[in-house]
Amino acid sequence: MVGILSPQEIQRFLQKHYIGTISCCFHDKPYAVPFTFLYDEASHTLVSYTAEGKKIDILRKNPQVCVAVTEIQNLSNWKSVVIEGRYQELDGLEAVEAIKLLISKLRKRINDQGLQKVEQIEDFARISHSSRKVIYRIEIQHTSGRYELAEG
Repeated sequence: MVGILSPQEIQRFLQKHYIGTISCCFHDKPYAVPFTFLYDEASHTLVSYTAEGKKIDILRKNPQVCVAVTEIQNLSNWKSVVIEGRYQELDGLEAVEAIKLLISKLRKRINDQGLQKVEQIEDFARISHSSRKVIYRIEIQHTSGRYELAEG
């Protein structure tokens, strides 16, 4: 059975996941990479951070993005959410608060799922002197979601 996820199901799905694929485009050349995010229910945004690089260069020139988040058990059992949104860099106190929220919630999710030692999240968030980190959010403009469940 194939179906459409309700807005409430999409929200629960995004609360559960923290890895997706972010897609952007510049000069008619699409670019897609995996990224780690936090869905912030209060602001209805995705919060993330990364080092300076190609993705950030493109997003600064064209802030429109598409994000795909999937959960695939097999070809007949899966869920997928697609988000259309707008990239926005954060700085100052807003960036500090965003990274604190990101670290605390990701630590809890990763620990709850038993996928990684909680201490390793500190490595994820460590800011090195060799590269500037960019803290940003994706303002969600539109979401859609689908699923397939094997009948039987």
